[in-house]
Amino acid sequence: MGKLRGCAWGLGLVLLLSEVGVAMPEPTILVQQGETTTPDQTRAAAQRAFDEGWELYQQGTAESLRQAIEKWEVTLTLSRELGDRGWEAATLVWIGGIYDALGEKQQALEYYEQSLSFFQALGDRAVEATTLNNIGLVYDALGEKQKALEYYDRSLPLSQAVGDRAGEAITLNNIGLVYSALGEKQRALEYYEQSLPLSQAVGDRAVEAITLTNIGGVYDALGEKQKALEYYDRSLPLSQAVGDRAGEAITLNNIGLVYSALGEKQKALEYYDRSLPLSQAVGDRAQEATTLNNIGLVYSALGEKQRALDYYEQALPLRRAVGDRAGEANTLTSIGLVYSDLGEKQRALEYYEQALPLSQAVGDRAQEAVTLNNIGLVYSALGEKQQALNYYEQSLPLSQAVGDRTGVARTLNNIGSVYDALGEKQRALEYYEQSLPLSQAVGDRTGVARTLNNIGSVYKALGEPQKALEYYEQSLSLFQAVGDRAKEATSLINIAVAERDLGNLQTALTHIQAAITIIEDLRTNIGSQELRASYFAQNQHRYEFYIDLLMRLHRQNPDSGYDSKALHISERARARGLLELLTEANADIRQGVDPELLERERTLQ
Repeated sequence: MGKLRGCAWGLGLVLLLSEVGVAMPEPTILVQQGETTTPDQTRAAAQRAFDEGWELYQQGTAESLRQAIEKWEVTLTLSRELGDRGWEAATLVWIGGIYDALGEKQQALEYYEQSLSFFQALGDRAVEATTLNNIGLVYDALGEKQKALEYYDRSLPLSQAVGDRAGEAITLNNIGLVYSALGEKQRALEYYEQSLPLSQAVGDRAVEAITLTNIGGVYDALGEKQKALEYYDRSLPLSQAVGDRAGEAITLNNIGLVYSALGEKQKALEYYDRSLPLSQAVGDRAQEATTLNNIGLVYSALGEKQRALDYYEQALPLRRAVGDRAGEANTLTSIGLVYSDLGEKQRALEYYEQALPLSQAVGDRAQEAVTLNNIGLVYSALGEKQQALNYYEQSLPLSQAVGDRTGVARTLNNIGSVYDALGEKQRALEYYEQSLPLSQAVGDRTGVARTLNNIGSVYKALGEPQKALEYYEQSLSLFQAVGDRAKEATSLINIAVAERDLGNLQTALTHIQAAITIIEDLRTNIGSQELRASYFAQNQHRYEFYIDLLMRLHRQNPDSGYDSKALHISERARARGLLELLTEANADIRQGVDPELLERERTLQ
């Protein structure tokens, strides 16, 4: 009773690092010469359309970018009439770049691949390198990491050969990004650290900012949160100084991610709320989806499950629209986790089973590990412990391979939870004691709290309630610090159980009442009647403990009214359950009912 079983773990926390996007040739300013002839008029019209498109492009909004495409399609048609292959190729790159930025990756590929053959024919190695880089960037976004590397590896020596240090810096950064996504964090750092001095040397502050953000992202993934913040804090003013709103949005998002991991949920929300309108303004739907997903994660952690679902359901169609399969898997896993937390285990499995093949298809081993872990949690909750172990044992080596110490710690904790449930208490402790220092090392206070709680549960089962109480109280203070109200309620209940076992019934009562208050509050934030009923059913045993405790107190103090209180709690719980069943059945039981009774119903809800 009162045990936190496993560590429901949401997703691999959506750290979408900055890509150096679409490096493209500068616009060519063409000057009319001589008398105006028909070709000159055509050239002037092409230049005018390009200039108008350039002004729209610089505005950076989704609407202005689409208008820029229209203008540059005119330039493209006219450059073809003139037979100017250089101008045609450059315009193809620019149009491809906009489609890339808008998340229309296949369309972007078509334009880039058309331009590539032109630049190769013209012998323009600098722009050929740029175009190869941009094609690599598209394949990276589509999850085809090895194909992305192939294009980057073709691009890099061309940039080096022509002395294009800015282009070299961009490609080195993007290679680092691929290795980071593949879990090879140290190798990613090596590429970022080659890129950074090049962008600094040529004064390219936009790329410098992006690379600083990406280095911060690696340190974040390695659990070095303060070091990550140092790099983000160096990056942010650079993005702002050069007017790179897309890069600014990404860095603000990533700062929010660090604060969320440190348990500072409100501070995380502040950064996400600054990031989101920037992504929306520049039409970066992929980053918009990421930030929406991350906001959902915060609300989920705060116990506001319905609000979390609202944000996930905004993120999911954006993920799909831009072809971000890794992100789609992430959001599906997040939705599954909410349903799991609300007791809808089969529904959770449906979402996890949609997410898993997507992560596998794009080679996102970190996210695959998360989803496997969460499937294990569901089977554990359903009592299928061996099946749960099978999934945890698939998840663990993936987290280890990508250097995800947070994921390793949580899966070790969950394996310990299975052995705990199977009665193998010493074996459970061994796994918890492997998990705990990893969570502490990466600053995962939520993970530390969960494992402390679970160690407490082992000692309770071994008949050491005082030792259990010590672990529960450490766990409680951490859950309160990170704002995880659902788990705070769990720790309060576990403390109440330990205090009861120690004979401290009044102290136990104080803790169970505090827990029930949180449960009731969280329940009122769930919009769906069906989900509210499921959540209530999942917590029914906690009310039963509350009633049992009141009756024990009644036996000690028969004249203190504890029996009446127990009856009230019992009847209230039964009435709520009945009301929710009737609502689910769409039964109209209110017609003709005394208004006073209807008011009583509202208070029960």
